Amino acid sequence: MDVIPALSLAGDILAVAEFTIALFSASEEKDLTSVLESLKKLRLAVDNSRYELQQVLLARSSPSLDDEHALLRLSVSSLGDSAQLVRAIEYLPEEFSGNESQPWNTDIRVWIETKFEGRVSLEDVKRLSHAATRHASSIINYRISELNKTIESLEDVKRYSRPEQESRVDSISRDMENLELEVQQRSANLDTDDSVAFTKTDIRLFSDRLANLIEAEDNMFADRIVASLNYASRPVRHDSVPQAHKNTFEWAFDSRLSKWFSSGSGTFWVSGKPGSGKSTFMKFIAKHARTKDLLASWAGSPDKLAVAVHFFWIAGTPIQKSWQGLLQSLLFDVCHKHPSVVSLISPSRWAAAKAGRWQDAAEPWSVSELTAALRALASATNMPLKMCFFIDGLDEYNSNHAELCKVLCDMADSPHIKLCLSSRPWAVFERSFGGENQERLDIHEVTRNDIRQFVSDQLQAHPRWAIDESETTASEKSGLIEQIVAKADGVFLWAFFVTRSLGEGLSKGDGTKDLSQRLGKLPTDLEQLFKHMLESVDPANYIKMAGILQAAAHALEPLHIDLYWQLEREFEEREYAYRCPIGAGTLEQVARQREQTSCSINEKTKGLLKLVDLRMEFLHRTVKDFVLTKDMGEYLRSKLPDDYNGFISIATAYLGFLKTTCQDTSLVAGIMRHGKGLNSGQFISHLNQALIYASEALKAPNYYQQTTTLLDRYESAVEAMVRARHVTMRGVNSEDCHPALPFREELLRHNLTPYIRNKLREQPDFFSIFDESPLFAALTPMSLNNGESPAPVTGTLEILLQRGEDPNVLPRVRAPGLFEEASPWVMFARGTMSVFNILSGPLMFPALRWNESLNNAIFDLLMSHGANPNQPLLDRPGAHTVFSHFLKISASRFLGEECFDVYLRTLDAFFRAGASLGVPPPNAVTDLNAWAAFGNLARSRPEESVLASYCAELKGLMTRLAADPGRARFLSSVTEKIILNSSNKEEDLERLSSAVTENFPQHVAGPLLRLVDSELEMCKKRRGAQKRHRESWGDGPYSNVKQVKREER
Repeated sequence: MDVIPALSLAGDILAVAEFTIALFSASEEKDLTSVLESLKKLRLAVDNSRYELQQVLLARSSPSLDDEHALLRLSVSSLGDSAQLVRAIEYLPEEFSGNESQPWNTDIRVWIETKFEGRVSLEDVKRLSHAATRHASSIINYRISELNKTIESLEDVKRYSRPEQESRVDSISRDMENLELEVQQRSANLDTDDSVAFTKTDIRLFSDRLANLIEAEDNMFADRIVASLNYASRPVRHDSVPQAHKNTFEWAFDSRLSKWFSSGSGTFWVSGKPGSGKSTFMKFIAKHARTKDLLASWAGSPDKLAVAVHFFWIAGTPIQKSWQGLLQSLLFDVCHKHPSVVSLISPSRWAAAKAGRWQDAAEPWSVSELTAALRALASATNMPLKMCFFIDGLDEYNSNHAELCKVLCDMADSPHIKLCLSSRPWAVFERSFGGENQERLDIHEVTRNDIRQFVSDQLQAHPRWAIDESETTASEKSGLIEQIVAKADGVFLWAFFVTRSLGEGLSKGDGTKDLSQRLGKLPTDLEQLFKHMLESVDPANYIKMAGILQAAAHALEPLHIDLYWQLEREFEEREYAYRCPIGAGTLEQVARQREQTSCSINEKTKGLLKLVDLRMEFLHRTVKDFVLTKDMGEYLRSKLPDDYNGFISIATAYLGFLKTTCQDTSLVAGIMRHGKGLNSGQFISHLNQALIYASEALKAPNYYQQTTTLLDRYESAVEAMVRARHVTMRGVNSEDCHPALPFREELLRHNLTPYIRNKLREQPDFFSIFDESPLFAALTPMSLNNGESPAPVTGTLEILLQRGEDPNVLPRVRAPGLFEEASPWVMFARGTMSVFNILSGPLMFPALRWNESLNNAIFDLLMSHGANPNQPLLDRPGAHTVFSHFLKISASRFLGEECFDVYLRTLDAFFRAGASLGVPPPNAVTDLNAWAAFGNLARSRPEESVLASYCAELKGLMTRLAADPGRARFLSSVTEKIILNSSNKEEDLERLSSAVTENFPQHVAGPLLRLVDSELEMCKKRRGAQKRHRESWGDGPYSNVKQVKREER
């Protein structure tokens, strides 16, 4: 609540009182004219503050404070009293007004006091100032109490905050305590004779301190919301792009781009060939201080400028190459540096934060919400910022490029947004950003001098370059550099590799002519150059070279350098991972091993891979594109054994890695068993990564036997590692369970159905070591270091269900925690639908596990084998059932369009399985003192029917549905299915009719209402038929039989 206007009015009232008291108390003479002018200014200030407070109170949605209304009344008194004083001064008797510069003296004071006698006295003025002080003090204390509530509400989430955020909260708490104490001390005993009221200066100081606290509070609200926009891989691509070479790209500030920064609008497109340095240029220009200065002149001042950056990365994580990643990056950059706009982009999250609903404020963002937030930035009429967005690598976006271009063009139409974009010169970008009236720069055409500078510096840095300084040699060197620049033709990456090759020649003693000959043998085409480099590898290392590049190409994410060490050992000694002893090396041994591996990879791939945070990545996107070409794939495979498979190679490397690396930490065991088939820990995360690669290998029939052997070796190794205590296992039943159990549990989460089916044929008692139904393991998510667990495997579930496993079975081993009584079915449903739960973590949408579970008909499969759709999700009063929660999701803004069709199919499966639209029966809660259900697992009104709750979910959706025809059609289909499954209950149908009328656009509501009317008519006919049947039963030929039975009874 904004209380500063009320305090401002209090300060102005006190200023008038203070002036009046001083006027009648001071003994010195004052100029009468200046007295009058000062008094009029003070009255005007009161009048203006009074009007401002009235407007604030009228606009406020929450109730006003009594103290605010009291100050308004006091302002009327203050204005009335001061008006009398003004009139008295203006109409002084003639004996006092002979001179315009007549001093304010004792005679005038006495006369005016006599004039005021009986109406206004100094005591009245003092009482008014004391009253204003009391109300101001009360308002300050009220606002401090509100701030205290904010701090208290933060206590639950403070432990998850960064240290600097905790420090800020502590600092605000101290400042509040100091302000509260000072206000209390100054306002104490106001009713005593010797009390002193606040002055206007006091109020101003208190207001400033309170305003600073309120601003700090708003920044805390903004921080929580902005943090939900961040994601782990957001800065990774930007940070991995090489820095610009010294003294390069400086021409940008003398180009059209510089003018566009300072006064341009719309888009500026940086186009360039592959490898021409676009990303490096974008990194250079986006962060350069001169860019900020030029943009600040466009914005009006540095404070009004917001710069946001996003680097698409096709080889990165899914969000790095998605529309969602772009939106979150841009919004995060803008809001992180300018928190004042957070309330503008998401009023609902802002309101939730101010109400202390932190989880609502920081829940995951849907793509539609992100789009709306960016649209709010673009269309706001009162936007205080000018924004420049730098977006690199449009060609690395993984979806429809034409749609991306359209949205970017629409964004650039905003008067306070402009976009600096980069991409390869594809036709789709040419059409959108390369028109005659649009700004563009073909970077490969303007970097000749930059490449010359780079090549010259690199060669001069070699100690053998300067050995011969003769004039002839100098001319030859200059000519050599010019040859490189000409052949590079704007492709920085080509110049980089060529210069490195010439450096190798210098190291071998090559002279300038030798270097020129070496240059002449190097292909000018980038891909041909890569192949030429690889062909220069020592033939003895061809296998390792090919295996390393194949592993990098097959990797689902950049692999750890320790895995490459294992890969190389495997090429040196086949089945090394099977035979290597269990045990971790010392820190010194590991460091030497990593240094050796890095040097080896650099030598065998000629620098096409680079080390980033202990993971090997492709040096550039063009390198990965090259390795993935058909010709290069065939070339690499020709260097490898016939039975080589990249996925098996990586999975085997993981086995050696697990056997020779300690996965326990000082705080967490390598394997943590949580009961009901759920495991976590670093060992489990790496094991799951290995099994993902094994499942990929198993998709190729030719490698079934290899994969089977590898998995058998994995089980034996895991059992041996647990028995040898190389990896520690803790948690539920960890002391008594079979050491191979964690491996078999993880096995069930992966697409390894053929292997599992074969093991059951070989070992019918394969599941005998499980301490719970194997359905628990098959239906709970796998633990991974990165990314979301995929959906359960349909084939594995079918095997288990056909063996008679019950999806409704309760666990045999009680584990500590809130959810100990859940069945496999409930755990699956609760976990899969938790992506829509405000208590869940910052998951990304679309949600992989949810979408795959719908697409693969997992809900349908389980219900066809007896899973109860009406089972409560919690063993607590008021909990959602599986069905009621599923139905609620239909109205969620997070449900993506890609799910609409499969959601409707799954909804049919729920109804076929007997899903109830009625009031769920009370839970058979074993603990009579159990707390009620909580969060999104709780029904907001447990006493009402599921259908009534659905109708309530529809409330307020009219505007959203009117703007989203696809979602309106989807919810219309959901409602249609509900109508058809409510046809025996007239009350339900009438409730649905009302909900449809109030919440659906008219064109959508019409068909639904006709369907409701049709069903109601059928209900009436059925009721009439039943009535006639009963009547005929009473009057027909069998009535005597009924009469006899009644008499017998």
